[in-house]
Amino acid sequence: MDITITRAKTYFLLADQYFEVAKQLLKILIKNGNSNAGIGNTEKEARSRMERNVSQSDAMLFIPAIFNSLQCSELFLKGMLLLKRGQFKIGHDVQEHLQELQNAYSQKPSVPKVFVDFYNRQVEIISKYKLQNKIKNTNELYISLRYPEYKRTHYNYHALMYNGAEGITQFREILKELKAIKKTVLKEYNLAQIK
Repeated sequence: MDITITRAKTYFLLADQYFEVAKQLLKILIKNGNSNAGIGNTEKEARSRMERNVSQSDAMLFIPAIFNSLQCSELFLKGMLLLKRGQFKIGHDVQEHLQELQNAYSQKPSVPKVFVDFYNRQVEIISKYKLQNKIKNTNELYISLRYPEYKRTHYNYHALMYNGAEGITQFREILKELKAIKKTVLKEYNLAQIK
């Protein structure tokens, strides 16, 4: 197997692990109805149900879900660049990598489109969060999802939590776009192996 295909495959395999975690978290959020409420026959029962619901809502799961979504898409993106060019610019500036991908796949615009769509249509909840925290690029977004503070900046996560039924639409959109990315990657990887 060609060394560039082998290197790309390692990125794809790791990306797929992040994808599976993101997918499971998003499915839990959707299945739970993103509910933070608890109703019961007694106060104790209601509290117990509320705690269970909160643990399966965006109050607890969306930040790790979106981090894993972004991480898997970045690894898939870098793997695609390896597959086509054998290299990519080191760093986490996704906008630069997207431009590299558009250049590399200029003959197949549908390939970079799934990635561009994922990043350009970042769900409304994330857009609010970025605006609220004055986050300008994807690297800053990654940092904010990994650390509660960075270089004297303290992040406010309120926009990512307690979005109720509105959040479910957003979670479904993220999952749909991640699946489209994975499908595109698998198709291009299989085509590269044939050559």
